Amino acid sequence: MAMGKINSLGVGSGVLSYDVIDKLREADEKSMIRPIERKMEINVEKQAALTEIKTLIANMRAPIRILSDYSSYLGRTTNVNNDALKATVASGVPIQDIKVDIHQLAQGDINEVGGKFESRESVFSDNDVDLSFYTQGKNYTIHIKGGMTLGDVAQLITDETNGEVTGLVMKTGGSKPYQLMLNSKGMGDESKIYFGTTLKTDTLPNGALDLGDNDLNLKIADKDGNEQTLAIKLKTDGSSDTAVVLKEAIKEAIEADSNLKDLLGKEINIGLNKDGKGLVINDLRGNPISLEGAKANSLGFGNTQAKQEPLITSGQVVKEGKLDGVVMIGSVPLDLAKMTKERNTSEQNARIIADAIENIAGMHANTDGMGKLTLTSEVGEIKISAQDSAGKQAIEDIGLRAGTIQGYAKLQDSLFKIKNIQSGQDAVISYNGARISRPSNEINDVVSGVSMTLQSTTEPGKPAIISIGRDDAKIVEQVKEFVKSYNELVPKLNETTRYDEDTQIAGIFNGVSDIRTIRSSLNSIISYSEFTDSQVSSLVNYGITLNDKGVMFLDEGKLTSAISADPKGTEEFFYGRDKKEVSGKETHIDGVFSKIDKFLASLADGSNSRLEIFGSSLDRDAKNLQRDKKSTSELLDTRYETMANRFAAYDSQIAKTKNAFGSVQMMIDQSVAKK
Repeated sequence: MAMGKINSLGVGSGVLSYDVIDKLREADEKSMIRPIERKMEINVEKQAALTEIKTLIANMRAPIRILSDYSSYLGRTTNVNNDALKATVASGVPIQDIKVDIHQLAQGDINEVGGKFESRESVFSDNDVDLSFYTQGKNYTIHIKGGMTLGDVAQLITDETNGEVTGLVMKTGGSKPYQLMLNSKGMGDESKIYFGTTLKTDTLPNGALDLGDNDLNLKIADKDGNEQTLAIKLKTDGSSDTAVVLKEAIKEAIEADSNLKDLLGKEINIGLNKDGKGLVINDLRGNPISLEGAKANSLGFGNTQAKQEPLITSGQVVKEGKLDGVVMIGSVPLDLAKMTKERNTSEQNARIIADAIENIAGMHANTDGMGKLTLTSEVGEIKISAQDSAGKQAIEDIGLRAGTIQGYAKLQDSLFKIKNIQSGQDAVISYNGARISRPSNEINDVVSGVSMTLQSTTEPGKPAIISIGRDDAKIVEQVKEFVKSYNELVPKLNETTRYDEDTQIAGIFNGVSDIRTIRSSLNSIISYSEFTDSQVSSLVNYGITLNDKGVMFLDEGKLTSAISADPKGTEEFFYGRDKKEVSGKETHIDGVFSKIDKFLASLADGSNSRLEIFGSSLDRDAKNLQRDKKSTSELLDTRYETMANRFAAYDSQIAKTKNAFGSVQMMIDQSVAKK
């Protein structure tokens, strides 16, 4: 770095300059700083090369980790021969073919209320009516007030069931285009909405069944309203759910009866509840139903019956003491003042009134033993009225309400006209001959690890077949990746550790044992072989070879054939196996890829791995070299600052001497001139 001429007191000697210092400093920097900078450059090259090697090792570890993982050999493929279902399988599921007959798909329940209306604002009913139904294991009674609009009724049903049943107003066309629809929230048998009379069983015990004549009889009304008795016959080995097979047996018995078969799925419905473990038998018309027989009790039925609900149950206990007023039941007056006494209890008054109603033709009444009344009618209708204010009070005193009360059967004919459009039902499949039902078309609990999505039914005798095989393609793909990553890593190792005797050019890591020994150690593991079952196993058996230049080759066809021929042997050679010692203790013997994985882990996993330790030493060297360069530069700065100061002093002395000599010279020149 040129610093110009040295000046002293404004007069320079013209003899000394910084060029001399610059030349001296340049020589010192070349001998003292440049070697440090060269070492720093080499350190940067080493760190860059090390980073590249570590990246290539990481690339190799990706397939190696998979090949050294036991779960990789449990991978499965699936193939389904039929569009009726889709299937996925988890790792480790046994290799097999699964035959599945799909008898029916799960679906939700859709019902239309037959009455037609001009608009959503049309009045649903002028009178108070009750709409009762059973779904999802619960009984619901919707109290519809006279004068409510169609839209209000739809919302009321949705609200009262917490959305389990959705009331919808549909526009279907015609002069009165609107009608009420009742749809289930979910799918399956338990989502079905049952109107009318419903017989429900508890959970039925599973086991073999042998039902003959009179073992289990179903009593139900035919199309003319006459009671029919059907013998339910069934013989099973116990492999299927009792409720499922009984449901089908009851349907078959109904279909075999000419007076009943046309009602099945319309007025008569057979379904499941209790998570598919119980039965539901329903008569949409509201007729009685019963199950009885010699084996009914042992099956858990007892004398199960379903009867029509009372037309009206008093909302409160009948008032005690002497009552007043006249209540009209139909056209028959009941004078409560003549029927009751001062000291009567609520139950006594209720009993007196019930007996009086019982004497009216076609009318029936009873009490609950606590003072409440229940009324029924053979014609499905009761009219309760009062002639004066005393009569109105009397109706209130006995806990009833004025008006025409119609039973479900009557309302079904005149107002509801409920019709099932789509029946809520479980999916029903057969697996290995066992008939199984589920409330969804997504089934994952029949075969462990196998999930099925049902899409359509199968033809009889043509089951969908789920073929489960090994996922050999995954293993082949990872071996290909290993070969590729090996052929990327080894040339880099060769380049950085080489030494050419002719040119005497050495790689950046020549002489660094941590790098130089990677290839030989890796190849030593790759050439690993073992003697099992009277044969020698090595990677050569799987189509993996090395040529004389260290390039790895893969015969993919040979690899695929070897895996297919002996999948267990492949797993043991690649991953490893457990060996039981004479003492009974089990030890694990690593396979070839497990050995490679552990070797690569020793190179690059964690702060104590070989390459991490070597990288840390390069970092330390870089810091030391930076420090050495800085201290050497500071030393030279001090040295040449001192030298510059000395030169300035020397230059000042020379300038003074030069000036003094100039004065003497001038006097001499003048003296000579005079002569």
